Amino acid sequence: MAIPQNNPSLCGLSWATKVIASGVFITGREPHEIFRRSCNWMAAPDEMLSKAFEDKDPSGLMALDPVIEVNREERWVSVTLNGETACAKGFGEQGVCGVDGPDADCHFDPAPINPRPPAGTDWPDTDPVEVDPGATGADIGKLDEALGAIFGNPYQFTNAAIVLHKGKVIAERYRDPFDRETQFESWSMGKSIASTLVGIAIKEGHLELDETGVFEEWSSPNDPRREISVRNILNMASGLSFTGSYGANEDHAIRQQDGLYLDHIYVYASGTDSYEFCVNKPLTDAPDTAGRYRNCDPLLATALVRQRAAGGDVQAFLDWPQKKLYDEIGSTGMVLETDPYGHFLISGHDYGRAMDWARLGQLHLQRGAWGGKQLFSEEFAEFVRTPAEKAWAHDPYYGGFFCTNATGIIPTLPKDAYWMSGGGRQRVMIVPSQDLVMVRLGHIAGFAFGIHEALDEHYRLVLEAIS
Repeated sequence: MAIPQNNPSLCGLSWATKVIASGVFITGREPHEIFRRSCNWMAAPDEMLSKAFEDKDPSGLMALDPVIEVNREERWVSVTLNGETACAKGFGEQGVCGVDGPDADCHFDPAPINPRPPAGTDWPDTDPVEVDPGATGADIGKLDEALGAIFGNPYQFTNAAIVLHKGKVIAERYRDPFDRETQFESWSMGKSIASTLVGIAIKEGHLELDETGVFEEWSSPNDPRREISVRNILNMASGLSFTGSYGANEDHAIRQQDGLYLDHIYVYASGTDSYEFCVNKPLTDAPDTAGRYRNCDPLLATALVRQRAAGGDVQAFLDWPQKKLYDEIGSTGMVLETDPYGHFLISGHDYGRAMDWARLGQLHLQRGAWGGKQLFSEEFAEFVRTPAEKAWAHDPYYGGFFCTNATGIIPTLPKDAYWMSGGGRQRVMIVPSQDLVMVRLGHIAGFAFGIHEALDEHYRLVLEAIS
């Protein structure tokens, strides 16, 4: 049973519990450490969170001390804080779901994911990949400086970084106790996975980018949602009614509106059927007129691929991303988590190794080509990196579930740079003009300790190293 949307404090605690459980069972972290560094802000009272943002001081959040119970045999976690208790539970290889108690069942049959081992003898086909700092003539000392810029301050919690130049791995570093095999949280970088899956479905003939009337629930002749195109969805310009505060110019401390937990994060926190919740929302804006950072669009994008490419069968779609994308590029470490109904929460709950993210970045740098095969078209590769200038006229930085540097919002990078973006400065940065991919993964608590500036400096130093 889903947590009521009119109980924001329990929704927040449930979301934090889900993140703790994923960190325990997927990454192998310690539960209280996960709470402090990845999700205490989710469970904090509104006044405390607002103060932390206003003062740029997380000490109040760090003082929160929940009671956490972990049952490793049955794979569930419960968290109690301020008189409320929430639970999350692991189901097969689909990660962890928020549920209403340890005895809860999921509403789908978890599917096994069996990655195909990478083939071949050379990168990008092999795994693991050898690091060769001098492979492209880069300045090794400057690369070390670049890594130091994001690892030097331990409170910025950078966990992993990889630099690929001209298809070679020229830098790689991890923060103890993590290593190349660690599967890290990635937050909204998963939106770029959703876009990539749509691109593959288009290449295979299941969809068209400008196709409209894509969901049966929108099929009534008088339903204005019939006009929403696949392109609109990927540009986050569907116009669907969906409350949120996580956009570039919005107040991230707001988590409720009119007494209801924000739609944008309710899909993560509640244990609801995320597809039904999103697809039945009405329009508030005409399609392609209002770009808004909202989770309804990426969740519907993957649902659309499921319906068209997997015949609507939830179980059949659970390993579709592995077979159609990750096996093709040699990635063996991705976990795409779902809600209790088997729908991917791909807009924010995905875990993977840094090298898996590097491979995905390299695929986009290569405009969809890998190992002699075109996974998505070059036209689609261009689409995702092109700002949706009509819908996002107020702030033209958003493409097809990728952010772009077209307006120079990252001054240390060329304007052709674009990236997969996740909370707390998770990044897969792609710079075509420099034949460059840069990955940075870290805990979200680093957001309060200057990781923004450190990452910009990292980019500047990498560019100096390869120039």
